[in-house]
Amino acid sequence: MDEARYRQQIEALKDYADIAEVPPDPYDIPAPLAHRLMGYYTLTLTKEEQAAYDYAMEHSDMQGPCCCKCWRWKVYGGLGKYLIRTRHYTGQQLTDLWNVGQGCGGPVDIRMH
Repeated sequence: MDEARYRQQIEALKDYADIAEVPPDPYDIPAPLAHRLMGYYTLTLTKEEQAAYDYAMEHSDMQGPCCCKCWRWKVYGGLGKYLIRTRHYTGQQLTDLWNVGQGCGGPVDIRMH
């Protein structure tokens, strides 16, 4: 884990403190929250909502909610769909959140694909 990046993430995630569904620590997600967010992963989005999600998939640092299609992919993917549906997040807003919440452990410029 890149310690400096981790400290930046923790600080940046404070901007989302008013949203209970956003984990305040990308490496310590409570199991009940992870389970709930994974449930949103299968949420069917409207055409406009899907466009916002697709934008985030294309523009986020990892080209998705995580570097690989693991459990975190479904957690942050579900979080994205939830935020688009309930808080009308744009693709850019979701991109910003995914970039700060990534849990792949390295510097921003490393892509794991």
